[in-house]
Amino acid sequence: MSKEKKSKLQPKEILRPVLVLFIICLVVSAALAGTNLLTEDKIAQINQQTQEESQQQVLPDAQTFETATTADGTEYVVGKSGEEVVGYVFTTSSNSYGGALEVMTGIKTDDTVTGVNILSIDDTPGLGLNAQNEEFRDQYKQTIPASGSFEVIKNAAAGDGQIAALTGATITSNAVTDAVNQAVALYQSVKGGA
Repeated sequence: MSKEKKSKLQPKEILRPVLVLFIICLVVSAALAGTNLLTEDKIAQINQQTQEESQQQVLPDAQTFETATTADGTEYVVGKSGEEVVGYVFTTSSNSYGGALEVMTGIKTDDTVTGVNILSIDDTPGLGLNAQNEEFRDQYKQTIPASGSFEVIKNAAAGDGQIAALTGATITSNAVTDAVNQAVALYQSVKGGA
């Protein structure tokens, strides 16, 4: 009868790979943390620059922008030309087909929406993402309706205070309009308090 060898795990056989993996994880974590520290300021600077460019797009008459806060703690931006306030920029959000949607809206002091930028959207390509198209966003460039809010319409030409819904993306159209209407409400609150 032949003698069978029984393999027995030695502590060295277990500890060596565990120790190697631990060291690899430690080195990679340290490298990632170091990279984050080195790029943190640059990322913040790029984000600030992108924010300022967006503000300039939605409120082109402004030369400078200052952050302000409503009585309830909501932040907004005051656009100025010299010392004169020319308008306001509001960042609002709404729920859309693909989740949260974030919109930046510029409104001049004469009650005219001067621009709408979609900062974040995760809707369907070819449908909801068409809300990013200038043709759709430019519909909001009009005087705030007497009712105080824009209305989405389907299958018809849009009139004053109306926004023609995107084909196949009514939920997205309603979400963008809801976010713009929130900005209008904030504007009226700020302007009323000014």
